[in-house]
Amino acid sequence: MNELLKLAWSDFLSLFFIFIRVGTILALVPFFNSTVIPRRITATIALFLSLVLMPIVPHVQVKPSELNIVMLMIILIHEMLIGMAMGLAIDVIYSGIQIAGELISFQMGFSIANVVDPMSGISAPVISNVFYMTAFLLFFTFGGHHILIKALFESFSTMPIGDSLVHREFLMAVVTYAAKMFVIGVKVSAPVVGVLLLINISFAIIARALPQMNVFIMAFPLTIAVGLVFSVLVIKMLPMFMTSSLEQAWMFMKSAMALF
Repeated sequence: MNELLKLAWSDFLSLFFIFIRVGTILALVPFFNSTVIPRRITATIALFLSLVLMPIVPHVQVKPSELNIVMLMIILIHEMLIGMAMGLAIDVIYSGIQIAGELISFQMGFSIANVVDPMSGISAPVISNVFYMTAFLLFFTFGGHHILIKALFESFSTMPIGDSLVHREFLMAVVTYAAKMFVIGVKVSAPVVGVLLLINISFAIIARALPQMNVFIMAFPLTIAVGLVFSVLVIKMLPMFMTSSLEQAWMFMKSAMALF
């Protein structure tokens, strides 16, 4: 009887910590963390994945007599940090694409016309929402969810539950990777922002040479038209960009696991 209780305790504790890691990831990954998805649905999916992973994940070796509040908090923080790092690997891509849409909208004069993004629940320019939804569809098209599940499975082998404390190199790698969202935003928006900047410079020269011309009336519709044309070109380039970004996210996950 005691052996059965110990076995049940080990399984329950392992399931609990697996659920914490999986739930933290889903709380950060786009679509699952959106306001349109009820939290109970996300929690149910996290519980289902935890049940699937439990038989193949090394169980936590903690006896009931050894468990105290300090050890429990340490293991919880351990699992949450790993989940945050893995969820961040995907969320950085979408945050960068949203930044790109905001930069483009600002140059086009659309920044004043914000709408509520149904995925993130915040107000964002129209161009930013279009980029975000396109990237979201490409994520599932290119099997990004498969990459995430594969990385989740391998994380339990590389970083077992409550194996060790967090190393400084791991935290630095996460912070460095998080800064890439601004790099992604600049890269995606560079074609549109560059062209619109040249147009604004041209109109500034024309306004200087011909003060009697009403440059504002001419510049506003032209800026919108050119911005929309080049935004379509950027959207057509997004599949190639998403492929490389997912590969970088996968490489980050593997390297971060090794540094933990």
